[in-house]
Amino acid sequence: MTSLLDRPFTRRDADADGLTGIELAALCASGELLRPSKGLYLPAHLADDVGARALAVSLVLPRGAALARESAAWLMGIDVRPPARWQQPPLLECLVPLGAVRPERPDLNAFVSDLPLGDVVDVAGVPCTSPTRTALDLARYRPAFIGLGAVDAFTHAGLTTVPELEAALRPLRGRRFVRRARDVVALCEPATESMGESWSRLRVVEAGLPRPQVQISLRENGVEIYRLDMGYDVEQVGIEYDGVEHHLKTREQRLHDDARRADIQDRFGWRVVPVTAEDVFGRRPVLEGTIMELLGISVEIRRRRWT
Repeated sequence: MTSLLDRPFTRRDADADGLTGIELAALCASGELLRPSKGLYLPAHLADDVGARALAVSLVLPRGAALARESAAWLMGIDVRPPARWQQPPLLECLVPLGAVRPERPDLNAFVSDLPLGDVVDVAGVPCTSPTRTALDLARYRPAFIGLGAVDAFTHAGLTTVPELEAALRPLRGRRFVRRARDVVALCEPATESMGESWSRLRVVEAGLPRPQVQISLRENGVEIYRLDMGYDVEQVGIEYDGVEHHLKTREQRLHDDARRADIQDRFGWRVVPVTAEDVFGRRPVLEGTIMELLGISVEIRRRRWT
């Protein structure tokens, strides 16, 4: 068992080593093991090691396939899982070229697709769709909030650029879901620093409100004092996404944010609207209504359900 906890392994490896299903479940529950896919295990201390991630995926990736979409993004360090699946392993997804046999594995989403050599890269020994192809596939085949989070994150990380995404879209004109991808790329903001920021911005834009500026620097004597996720400079209205881990986990975090935003209003005159996952994914358009009121405009709000 000791050797297994130093590297990725499969359920078959665990059986050979005498590690029972009950013991595996206990290690996963304690946080010592992660389960990137059914029957695949990764020691938690290797979760940020790209080489370990790649080795884990290589244990279950079919021959001739390229890792794609959510799992390719995960291997490249981009986590596009929605809040409802944050506690679950990333989807295991791959592409196989036209004419190839589609692999059959219960937990593997395999898609037959055109797969030119230029769309495949090597990530720590594992063939993956390129960052540009991965981002565009997510923009095409996932809901807009996932697609926008993906293109924002890929461009923010420097893995691709908006011009590269636009260039890759041009030959796809007329194909399935390309218009969705084009709309998503048009909203891309590479300065965005988190998925929550992407989701919040999309909610505002979908409501028909003006597109906010991102990463607004508040300065005194040329020195940045605060930076807002997004907002409207003329009206001095800011929007900030509060994720659980860094903003809502403890009472101290919440008090710190309250004090920070009070100081922002006192020193700079900016009113800051905090946004949570409930504000983004809930049924009530409270976020949109609050922004509309602060901007002094009136639009008919139609909130789409994101699934």
